[in-house]
Amino acid sequence: MQTLISGTTMPVLEIGLDPGEVIVAPPGEMAWMTPNVRMNTTMATAGSSGLWGAISRAVSGGGLFMTEFSTDGGPGGVAFTPKVPGQILPVEVGAGRGYMVHKHGFLCGTQGVVLTTALQRNLGAGIFGGEGFLLQHITGPCQA
Repeated sequence: MQTLISGTTMPVLEIGLDPGEVIVAPPGEMAWMTPNVRMNTTMATAGSSGLWGAISRAVSGGGLFMTEFSTDGGPGGVAFTPKVPGQILPVEVGAGRGYMVHKHGFLCGTQGVVLTTALQRNLGAGIFGGEGFLLQHITGPCQA
């Protein structure tokens, strides 16, 4: 898998997929893809708990469904863009580790990513931090 992040204020993440590689993303994050990339929309992803996992994702801003991108018959490419200006930061999530991100902060990840809801436990940060009390929690052995 090859990745390229380009741009400053409105960056773009371009991913080159080889056969057998899969990228998982919430609906609406994909900007463009090559013709041989296949999309499969599902409620559950690896490691999530079916309907409850989907509801948990939806509450934290991730949506009920997730889209899996893979290639048919050879290498392909898919690109993702964020909905608001900012930066795209690649994160390596190890087993037993996790990251808390703001609502709609998760752009995409490799297979094994688990996206759930987390609560901000600091009253001041929840009120004055600008993101409220609900966050997204990224876990599972993956790249996000």
